Amino acid sequence: MSFERRDIDAMARFLEDFGFVPVAGGSGGQRHFRGYGPQPYCVELIASERDAFVGFGLAARDRADLDRLSAATQSPVEATNAPGGGERVRLFDPEGVRVDLLWGAASLEPLPVREPLTEVNSPVASRRIDRPVRTPTAPAPVFRIGHVVLQTPDFERTATWYRRHFGYLPTDVATVGEDAPVLGFFRFDRGAEPADHHSLALLAGPESRLLHISTETIDVDAVGQGQQYLRGRGWNHYWGIGRHVLGSQVFDYWKDSAGDEWEHYADGDLMTADYPTGFHPLSRGDLWSWGDDLPDSMRPPAPAPADAPPLVRNIVDALLVPPRPWLR
Repeated sequence: MSFERRDIDAMARFLEDFGFVPVAGGSGGQRHFRGYGPQPYCVELIASERDAFVGFGLAARDRADLDRLSAATQSPVEATNAPGGGERVRLFDPEGVRVDLLWGAASLEPLPVREPLTEVNSPVASRRIDRPVRTPTAPAPVFRIGHVVLQTPDFERTATWYRRHFGYLPTDVATVGEDAPVLGFFRFDRGAEPADHHSLALLAGPESRLLHISTETIDVDAVGQGQQYLRGRGWNHYWGIGRHVLGSQVFDYWKDSAGDEWEHYADGDLMTADYPTGFHPLSRGDLWSWGDDLPDSMRPPAPAPADAPPLVRNIVDALLVPPRPWLR
């Protein structure tokens, strides 16, 4: 993920408190942050006179992928001077978001973390004996960027562009009206190898913008202790903790120093290429199965005007319906 920031120091503090680790060698005008996995970096910060989302990168598995994408788009294969080195093909999606396909970057040794809490006691099985759960209040160690969520004024054009250029498969699609798609969750096509439920999500909306960046951490306790740590550091909590319906992740959302949304998650769904696409009427309640309701800024403040396009009215109507009897 790449960002321009007016206050690069404040953004760096957020990233470290969120669970990223600075990469040595950054200058005052550009800095990189890694996770606890093998990727050479996960976030690029560029000092700027504006706060802006620039784009993101995807890692190719084969050098030939760069040549195929280059030939199809007439975009050159070029060297990158980012941490780890390697090569890239740089594209821009229909809304101007920069998307790099990267190959050849040198991997790092993963950073040490505690073991995930996978042994859980239940009424019918005692798996954790003489071993209390005492996780520390600390930044939730981020292993990698799990997915990015973008809003686009032209859902079908943008979805088609990403599927054509990078082979994304639709996992779940939410529709309004006469089955018009307005929210899509897309995964990588890795054949029989499981892939995350979604690595890209697209939402139809009035303008192109970044909605949030999602990062995977160890387990549910890391999500909870990461929340405690971020609260103690004074950052702006946004939504959570809860569990999503589509993707099943246990989530917690925060705002960074410039107001962009970042998600910690654990225990997400994995699908092979054979998993069929699910189609669902758009519903506010289908965005999460337990936890607090959507924040006010994530839902319309009032019904859409009568002269609004039918698609907009349908989206607004769906998101205004309280999903649970006890919610306003």
